[in-house]
Amino acid sequence: MSLLPVQQAKTYELVIERIKQAIIDGTFPPGSRLPSVKSLSETLGVGQAAVREAVSALRALRLVEVRQGDGTFVAPLDASEIAGSIQQLEASAQRDVHALLELRIWIETGACQYAALRRTERHLEEIRQILNQMERDLGNAELGEEADWRFHYAIAKASQNLYMQTLMDSIAERIQSALLASRLQLYRIPGEDKRLVEQHYAIYEAIKDQDQTRAVSAMQQHLNHVSKQLQGGDGL
Repeated sequence: MSLLPVQQAKTYELVIERIKQAIIDGTFPPGSRLPSVKSLSETLGVGQAAVREAVSALRALRLVEVRQGDGTFVAPLDASEIAGSIQQLEASAQRDVHALLELRIWIETGACQYAALRRTERHLEEIRQILNQMERDLGNAELGEEADWRFHYAIAKASQNLYMQTLMDSIAERIQSALLASRLQLYRIPGEDKRLVEQHYAIYEAIKDQDQTRAVSAMQQHLNHVSKQLQGGDGL
C-alpha cells in the first residue's frame, strides 16, 4: 500500500490514522525512518503543522521514536503485533493521563503551598516568562506542552523543597508524554487553550501574593478542570 492524500477534513487525526495504517501494513516497518515532515505533508496533502501534531501524538503513544538530529523512527515492535497493540497502547495512554493527574494533584498542590510561602523574585520572573511563552504558543499543542511542563516544574523549584523537585524529575518523562496527549485532546475544545492559560495565571497570581490557600485551590481547580474535560464531564 502507498500513502494516499487525505481528502476533505485535513486534520491531524486523519494523518495519525494514515501513518498508523502504513505502519500496520508494512509501508513503514519497525525500525524504519519516517519521511520528513515536509515530505509527509506533500504526500498526504495537509499542512506541516498537522503532520507535526500527528507525529507528536504517535510519539506519546510510543509508536514512533524521535532521535535528535537523526529523524523519526517507527518503534521496534514486531510487525505481527503492531495492529493488536495500537488499541492497547491508546487505552494505556489514557489511563496514564488520569492516573498521573491524580498523582499531580497530590504533589503539585503541596508544591504550590510552599511556593507561595518561599518564592523569590527570581522564581516569579521565571514563571512570568513561561506564561509569556504560553501566550505566544496559543493554538499549538506541541509547543504548549513544553511551556506547560516548565511552568509546573518552576513551581516545584519555587517551593525550595529538593525532594519535590526530585519527585517531579523522577516522573518527568511520563508527565511530559501525558501533557502532550491531553493537550492534543483538549485543543479540540473551542477556547480551551485560552482557558488553560488563564488558569495558569491564577496560580501564578496566588503564588505572587503569597496566598497559600488560594494557590492550592487554583492548582486543584486547574487539574480537576483538565480531568473533567478529558473525561467528558466527570472530574477526579
